[in-house]
Amino acid sequence: MWEVDVPIERVGTGERGVHVFTGLAENGRQARQAAQRAWETALLHTMADQDIPAAARRADWSARGLRPGWDLRWDQATHKCIDLDL
Repeated sequence: MWEVDVPIERVGTGERGVHVFTGLAENGRQARQAAQRAWETALLHTMADQDIPAAARRADWSARGLRPGWDLRWDQATHKCIDLDL
């Protein structure tokens, strides 16, 4: 399981935060790619005035809770492996 943290900034306000994506991937590069695909899919659905698809399973990548007017800074994204063996 991987976590990808993407800094976000609200246009024109200077407000900042982080959008967190999680899901299964073989490595960090694939995790970032999967997170970005989930975001792109959500963005396309939003632009078409459709509901953002929910993940079928908890480990699937999805992009719920996107906020209009916030820019995702993919160039500053970080990723880390999540150890589920607690």
